[in-house]
Amino acid sequence: MRRFILRVVNLFRRAAAEREMKREIDSHLRLLQEEFESRGLPREEAALAARRSYGGVEQAKELHREARSFTGAEQFVKDLRYGTRSLARSPGFTLTAVAALALGIGLNTTVFRLYDAIALKPLPVAGPDRVVRVKRWFQHRLAGDIQYNFAYPEYEYLRDHNTVFSGITAATYQVPVSAAMEGILDGQRVTGHAVSANYFAELGIKPLLGRTFLPDEDRLPGANPMIVLGYAFWEEKLHSDPGVLGRTLKLNGVAYTIIGIMPRRFTGTDLFPVSSAFWAPLSMVRQLDPGFESDWRTQWREPTRPRFQIIGRLKNGISRGEAQAEIDALVRGYLSQFRQEEPTTAITLQKTAYFRSTDDIRFQAASAGVLIVVSLILLAACANVANMLLARGAARQREIGIRLAVGAGRARIVRQLLTESMLLSLLAGMAGLLLSAIAGPPLWSMAASFLRDIRGGLTELDFGSDSRVVLYGMGLSLITCACFGIAPALRSTRPNFCAAGSPRLRGALLGVQAAISVLLLTFCGTVVSNLFQSIRAYPGFESHDVYALFSIAEAPHLRERLEMLPELRSVATGRLPLSGTFTPPINTGQALERALATYTSDGYFETLGIRLLRGRGFTHSEADVQAPVAVISESTARHIWPGEDPIGKRFSLDLNFRNQFTEFEVVGISADARFASLSEVDPLHVYLPSASQGGLIVRTQGDRGKALAALSAAAPDIDVVNLEEGFVSIQRGVFQALSVLSGTLALLAVLLAGVGIYGVMAFVVTQRTKEIGIRMALGASSHGVTRNIVLQGLRPVFIGTAIGFVAAAALMAVERSTETFPEPLARAVFAHPELYAELVLMLVVAGLASIVPARRAARVDPMIALRYE
Repeated sequence: MRRFILRVVNLFRRAAAEREMKREIDSHLRLLQEEFESRGLPREEAALAARRSYGGVEQAKELHREARSFTGAEQFVKDLRYGTRSLARSPGFTLTAVAALALGIGLNTTVFRLYDAIALKPLPVAGPDRVVRVKRWFQHRLAGDIQYNFAYPEYEYLRDHNTVFSGITAATYQVPVSAAMEGILDGQRVTGHAVSANYFAELGIKPLLGRTFLPDEDRLPGANPMIVLGYAFWEEKLHSDPGVLGRTLKLNGVAYTIIGIMPRRFTGTDLFPVSSAFWAPLSMVRQLDPGFESDWRTQWREPTRPRFQIIGRLKNGISRGEAQAEIDALVRGYLSQFRQEEPTTAITLQKTAYFRSTDDIRFQAASAGVLIVVSLILLAACANVANMLLARGAARQREIGIRLAVGAGRARIVRQLLTESMLLSLLAGMAGLLLSAIAGPPLWSMAASFLRDIRGGLTELDFGSDSRVVLYGMGLSLITCACFGIAPALRSTRPNFCAAGSPRLRGALLGVQAAISVLLLTFCGTVVSNLFQSIRAYPGFESHDVYALFSIAEAPHLRERLEMLPELRSVATGRLPLSGTFTPPINTGQALERALATYTSDGYFETLGIRLLRGRGFTHSEADVQAPVAVISESTARHIWPGEDPIGKRFSLDLNFRNQFTEFEVVGISADARFASLSEVDPLHVYLPSASQGGLIVRTQGDRGKALAALSAAAPDIDVVNLEEGFVSIQRGVFQALSVLSGTLALLAVLLAGVGIYGVMAFVVTQRTKEIGIRMALGASSHGVTRNIVLQGLRPVFIGTAIGFVAAAALMAVERSTETFPEPLARAVFAHPELYAELVLMLVVAGLASIVPARRAARVDPMIALRYE
């Protein structure tokens, strides 16, 4: 311990320690010299004899320094200083290497920042690690179908009987309402929640202004019409006016007193990151949600009508596993006294996050896929920089050779070279974090805009940097240092240092870069091609003059009133395209598959402009009684009954996921459509008759403005959304954004490959300048020299491109084989022009990057080349 303390002290008194060491060595030498002089030697000879007797002075100084200080740390500091000076002397190399690495690190950090905001950051509540969401699993649903719905009696039972939660709250899902405030809002559609009175207190959220609910303000149905506003709604709609406290806001025509404003950071606990416009007490749920129009004592409290999310706070000392076991036993024990259509088999507790499914295997797999793609770009950048370091090492071979010749250890030089690589990676890491911080806000704004359009409401996510993002960026920097720095450092310090720029290692790195670039080009090219096809493809239904009607409250006989309007061509009810999917198991007598099922009324196909190829649609009476008849898509008919007439044939659907199949008779065949997604035709799609499921859909004719005015006059309390603007264009916009992103990634891959190949070829030309001069002096033509250099440089690129092509073709074949109707292997791999286009693009870029330095070398005067050193 004493020696350690003395070493630490000597770090801060290095000059004094050097003076003391010199004084001690000089004193020892004087004593030896005096001893030799006493033996009769002259003064000069005595001094030389003293030095011979003492031994190596400098070696003694080094041993003394090692004993008194931390030698490794001091050498590391020296290496940092030397590496900094060395990189500063080569600004072109330094900037190019840092830029290439910063691009890859910044891209990876940006993706991780998004993942961190979605999956890792907890909700902004007090003690988020102790707050959990209750979810249930049903017996007859497929694995992964998780339900967060609970009945109010279940909530009450858990609240009164659990011993693991310090508090437990209930909240409805988003409730759409019409909001009006005199002089500010005029019937705008907003979404909010009804919550238990202890909601804010248990989450530990204090209001920015005003107060939250008192403990008993949710007890009596219809009592206490008061609301707490969300910050985003207050800021955007009410202009951050603190004077709104105590004022009245009408929701669905009912007046509510505003009692508080939530802080900006709290956006709610919904399953999607959408800021709530308001929170009302559960006592007002009947006035907010049309689904609770009947007596709340028979519907709200019925355990078979789950309508609430449950969130609890674990007591200190209680683990999630212990709490889960108790809650599971309580819920299943309570439900055992009732007849359940969907038996609950398990209860689990999930951490609260901005998204509900971040622990789902599908979300994790998608996140891993995106990270792999951007990591490939970083790997290509590492191969690029490794080639540059090889070239730099070959250029420094004289320096390294001299250091080895005078006794420097190879490990010492390798450490020095790795220190330079570490400086490069740290500079690139800081630049990458800065790039991510600069590029992040517009990307987040774009993503939030898409999410807002898709989900409605005010979407909020916290994309700010935190310790995880910074540590990820710097950790990635150190990993890249190992990826691009070790091999060049070892190769540059080989005893036969003339082989430091080994063509095989350079060629291998070029091949790796080419293979990665082809893989990325194939992936991004395929994505862009598919997305553009989806954007241009006809969805199979009309959307420009079709409108969906969303009624805040029940409107009796609304369809009958709308059918009388001359401005409307047709009216129907049913599920809208691109608004979600219902995919029950279908049994055709051959195999059990999943089919997209859409409930429709009479007039549905005419309203959406879906062509009926054969047979008929549904009658009014069939829709009223939900008759066991069906219309199937053309692809469905082709898949189930190839070469046969499907009219009159039968199939079965398990509509309740309880292995109870209902038989349907095919009465019509419709043209294929893209209901689930614009990216592909629905492989299996069946239409079922129902007059009560789904919303109202109308198709206008004539002047659009007059039709909308007529709709507003006939039903003033409805929201009208155009199918093109509210659904189709949004998904096309997402596809366009993904196309731009994928295209950018592809361009980055090509850019890195081109820069890497050009850099290596330029270095090769520089190294072979004298050889080129000799060849040309002996009569070689400039075209022959150019051809020789280009072919030698492109050989590893050809090999890497071929490997990347084969890997890309294999991955494409695997991807196609997972489709519902997979293509034959040969067609899946070779019938898609994007593979060949990307292969040609890669070879063209490689050729151009090789020809430029080769032609420059061929123009060199042979006499100048022969004098080149």
